[in-house]
Amino acid sequence: MQNNAAPTVAPRISRPEWPWSTTGFRIASLLLIALSVEATPRHVYLTWQGDTSRTITVNYQTLEPTDASTVLYDTKPRNGRPGEYRYTATGSVHQIPGLADGRKIHWVELRGLTPGKTYYFIAGDPRHGFTAERKFRTVPSGSQSVRFVTGGDMGVGPDVATLLQQAAKLSPDFGVMGGDIPYANDMLKDFAKWDAWLDHWQTNMVTPGGYSIPMVLAIGNHEVRGGVATSPTNAQFYLRYFAQNGERTYYARTFGKNLAMFLLDSGHLSRHDGDQAAWLDAQLSAQRKVPTKFAVYHVPLYPCVRAFDGAGSAIGRRIWAPIFDKHHLTTAFENHDHAFKRTHLLRDNKPDPRGTLYLGDGCWGMSARKVDAELRWYEAKAASLQHFWCVDVGRKRVEYRAVNKAGQVFDVYPPDTAGAGEAEKVYESLRQPKLLDMPKPSSPK
Repeated sequence: MQNNAAPTVAPRISRPEWPWSTTGFRIASLLLIALSVEATPRHVYLTWQGDTSRTITVNYQTLEPTDASTVLYDTKPRNGRPGEYRYTATGSVHQIPGLADGRKIHWVELRGLTPGKTYYFIAGDPRHGFTAERKFRTVPSGSQSVRFVTGGDMGVGPDVATLLQQAAKLSPDFGVMGGDIPYANDMLKDFAKWDAWLDHWQTNMVTPGGYSIPMVLAIGNHEVRGGVATSPTNAQFYLRYFAQNGERTYYARTFGKNLAMFLLDSGHLSRHDGDQAAWLDAQLSAQRKVPTKFAVYHVPLYPCVRAFDGAGSAIGRRIWAPIFDKHHLTTAFENHDHAFKRTHLLRDNKPDPRGTLYLGDGCWGMSARKVDAELRWYEAKAASLQHFWCVDVGRKRVEYRAVNKAGQVFDVYPPDTAGAGEAEKVYESLRQPKLLDMPKPSSPK
């Protein structure tokens, strides 16, 4: 991968001389239309492979046979005119063996960016064409507040677009997905689900100010062929579609001086224990001075629908919870259960004001499952509700809001946050818990 060490002026790209006769113009127009269908890059979206304040990775896909990966960018709008952008970056090309349409996936990392700055860009290449101009903003590097939205278990059903639109209205700096994205299970025959989901994200995750919202992802069971595997070849779509961390499915990101985030693999390609647990312990230790530390993963340690002693939850509590407790993890964002949950602060598997908050449980598009009629011992709230979380992280305070597809805030934490009283009324009006026919969770020892 190559990126200019110092920004350089992108070369001007000559425009073809089309015949000006009526017939010639029509033929040329038809050719352009035909070519644009196949040649124009699609699915343009943003991730990070490193520093969130000084880099961004532009991901896009093409169907034409090209190995060129180019992004032209600038700090001023250039209205999509290739020859006017001051900076150029090139990147790498990836493919998924056996994918019927032969598409290529492009990763172009822009480096040396300025924190808290707006950039305008187009992606593609001179031969096959460029995208329309888009813009993004880098994350501030200091103590400024950051806002993100998060959830999991999305799918491609009718509610996804609405929930993404509500999330984008809040102008987050980025979005975090905790696994089970389009429910394509790494199957070649289901690649159209990825297309549908990426179309949803590209179209709907744009702020009112026109900024494309970058994404940060953790892996779930529906990104892996068979749900649990040991080989990256069983999660090719997830690993190739999103430039994040190569083939290792756990990694860390920092956002300014206030937030460190740890994206974990709850046993889908990487075991909870062994290398991942050792890495998590070391990373949390290295970030001990960061005031807010979040973990994001798929299978909940404290489920709101599935059995408390289910295999995925039990091993997570045994391996990860002591590490969370040791390093005073602020919050764990959980998914997988398709319902809403907020726990008490938990430490040593019991309520403790010094403990970690567990939020979930992944219902950012999929239909909500029924929760128990009575709250489990670790739950402060639980309900059968689609939602996502909007989180504001400041230097001294973190605020959490649960938002439904109607844009209603129905839970606010901490309870002294503005709007908490109104949110409580909305929650009570929406909550309709029903008893599931499943074993009761064990009590803490």
